[in-house]
Amino acid sequence: MIPILPEPIRILLADDHALFSDGLALQLTQSDSSVTVVAQVFRGSDVLPAVHECSPDIVLLDINLPAPNGIECVRQLSATFPSVKTIMLTMYAYRRFINECYDAGAAAYLLKHVRVPAILDTIRRVLAGERIFPTPPTIDLHADDSFVVRFKLTPTEIKIIKLIRLGLSNPEIGHKLFIAVETVKSHRKNIYRKLAITNLSELINFAIEYGL
Repeated sequence: MIPILPEPIRILLADDHALFSDGLALQLTQSDSSVTVVAQVFRGSDVLPAVHECSPDIVLLDINLPAPNGIECVRQLSATFPSVKTIMLTMYAYRRFINECYDAGAAAYLLKHVRVPAILDTIRRVLAGERIFPTPPTIDLHADDSFVVRFKLTPTEIKIIKLIRLGLSNPEIGHKLFIAVETVKSHRKNIYRKLAITNLSELINFAIEYGL
């Protein structure tokens, strides 16, 4: 039996990159008249309230959200709104993240370099009952980056370290990277934890030592 899909398909976008979210919302609705974006949120803490208020069929969810992150949001969504399908849309190709999102109950996992038609196709397949995840071996887009391998730093965290060394404040870093100030703060906490440092002076010394 061919499943009956909702009409219109109601989508919630959860991504702390406002410019990316705005562009995706526009492309999705222009590419398919049966799709409507019911809300855009930029913090993990806003995801569940928005789902409760707007009743989306699909949540397109980035992993890199502040307070809490996208993986924790999937767990909360699966427990609280099991009928809502969650599609991860992220820059991270790490197998660990893929496995965690699968176990948390996400319906699909896409990388941000995909085109809008592929996102729309995934949305329809997920609503039809499929789960769509990369098959191993997954290519790690940053596997040859020594900082990723040695210090477990993400590419965004490396960019933030470089900008901190240049003297930029959290708001300035957020503006330059098109991310929320709270996201910058969250990254800084993760950087300090991963590098086992406790203050700005130690971070600057690290950046100088490794030529960042």
